[in-house]
Amino acid sequence: MTAEYFSLEIETNDFRDGVAYYEFVDTVPTRQVTHVGEEWLTSRRDFHPAVGPLLTDQHLQPGEFDEEDRITVEEFEEVWERAVTQEDG
Repeated sequence: MTAEYFSLEIETNDFRDGVAYYEFVDTVPTRQVTHVGEEWLTSRRDFHPAVGPLLTDQHLQPGEFDEEDRITVEEFEEVWERAVTQEDG
């Protein structure tokens, strides 16, 4: 099992800038955090009306992300915990 983690600047359905953090296991998207403004959203929910889908449906493709988009598992877990805490709060 190979896990890879990335972050990427995004634009939401309502044209706000944000950052998405992705976890892929064996190229399959497994978890995602979307940070827009003050909102931290997780892929525990499928969809947010202003943001859109909260988990990409695309498998990881070679060359999809640049090396500078790669993050560590620790960085991903930190944003995941922050998002879960906000959603559950």
